[in-house]
Amino acid sequence: MANNIKSGLTPDTVKNMVFGAGVLYRNFCYGEHYTPTFDTVPQGGKEYYYISGGPSGSGYTEFTGDTFASGTRYFEKYEGYGGDKIGATKDGAKVSVKPDLTDIEVDGVLVKMIGLTAKTGEKASMEATVLELNAGNVKNAVIGTHNYAMTDPIVGGTAPFVSTKSNIEEGDYVHYLAIAARRLEDNKLTVVIFKNALCTSGIEIATKNKNTSGSKRVFEAYASQSDQDTDTLPVEILIEN
Repeated sequence: MANNIKSGLTPDTVKNMVFGAGVLYRNFCYGEHYTPTFDTVPQGGKEYYYISGGPSGSGYTEFTGDTFASGTRYFEKYEGYGGDKIGATKDGAKVSVKPDLTDIEVDGVLVKMIGLTAKTGEKASMEATVLELNAGNVKNAVIGTHNYAMTDPIVGGTAPFVSTKSNIEEGDYVHYLAIAARRLEDNKLTVVIFKNALCTSGIEIATKNKNTSGSKRVFEAYASQSDQDTDTLPVEILIEN
């Protein structure tokens, strides 16, 4: 019999290894999704879409022209897993799903014993350094609100200023927050999904010469009041076959 105690390697090891930093999403699900195109001119055989009504429009409209309009963002549609990308990240992401355990004390029992540990809750969090400091990301981080009525003191006109507020509302929670990464061999997905999450870290911005500034975000998982289970969090781990 061969001595194979040198490594934990199995025939399935490579296909089960997660490789790369992963992508941070909100509204992650399976279905039709739109992703910004990198094409600068329409390519034959491809369909493009734009958001009708501008950035705050209600839907995507198929593009039928021959030339992209300046200042308009165009998208390509695909079917599969995906959602709204929160933004580019730096140094990867960290996910923690941890049970709260309570040891039951019994006189004379001096060691941990099976049956005398109770699960009394759980916590889950995601951490990532987000590089994109757009108005939506800042609003989410500080639990704030947009104020488009303020006048930009430098260039004039209105700008998407963000202000803090004193209460947490439904719109402050991120729904179906996910970190999605690919496995090494077959490129299948491994995804950790929080049904509801709240950014609890606030925002810190540190600028440095010859370096890209980012803001570390910590999202914690929350159960909703409509969930029947009040002792577990709605956290799922998708391992695509």
